[in-house]
Amino acid sequence: MIRPLRQRHRPIVSLLAALLPVTLAVAVAARKPFPAGASFLSNSTGPGARFPAFARERDDLFTATGTRVRLLRESPGAGRFAVELLGAKDFAKPDLLVYWVEGIPSGIARLPENARLLGAFNPPAALPLPPDAGRGGYLVLYSLADQMIVEVSKPFAPGKL
Repeated sequence: MIRPLRQRHRPIVSLLAALLPVTLAVAVAARKPFPAGASFLSNSTGPGARFPAFARERDDLFTATGTRVRLLRESPGAGRFAVELLGAKDFAKPDLLVYWVEGIPSGIARLPENARLLGAFNPPAALPLPPDAGRGGYLVLYSLADQMIVEVSKPFAPGKL
């Protein structure tokens, strides 16, 4: 009873031993290269984009994590806004991303469809807000590794922060 099974498995295993390395080599050669120049988690709007003008700072937007929010501008009194998030020393979450969502939060269980990725939570990097952020909205801290929302900020308008 075992001998017929062994006779059947021997050619199958031999075939797999020959085909698997070839299949692996073809798969590695056929994959698309990773874009080295452009990153979808870029923390700047372009080469050399800076936000040197400090506008305001608030400690009360994120209550659970104690994250401070600094509002920056391209130039004093004008230009686009950016936020800089500074977490507490003991605050560490894996693959933390920052999203901007327009409107007022209402019972958020998962990331809203209109959420815009600002970048990775990588203090002290300035994350540019979308041009239409002046109407108001809120920030969402999302852990990509845990697939969960870590915290949602209180709603604010950058021009009125």
